[in-house]
Amino acid sequence: MTALTPGCDPDMSITGAPYGVSGGGPRLRSGLVLLAAVVVSVLLAIGNSVPGLVAVPAVVVGVLCALALIRRGARLAHRAGSVVAASVGRALYRSRPVPTATP
Repeated sequence: MTALTPGCDPDMSITGAPYGVSGGGPRLRSGLVLLAAVVVSVLLAIGNSVPGLVAVPAVVVGVLCALALIRRGARLAHRAGSVVAASVGRALYRSRPVPTATP
């Protein structure tokens, strides 16, 4: 049993919008924040001025943010594929000839 409800948004990307987002603003913003976290963690991990004590947590945060971005990308690709498949199926259905009654 989980404490999260089905409509819960743990990454706070649609906070304040109970039935979805009217625009892409919050999702785009949180995606940019995740991308910035990945970039900063990579810069901290490769920089010579950062001690190993800071570099290891930076790498962990970067990997987790990268996984979240990959998951979002896969979800977006799946939705886009579903839209394309639905439109192709609809076009195929509409292109069939209308059956006529034979006397």
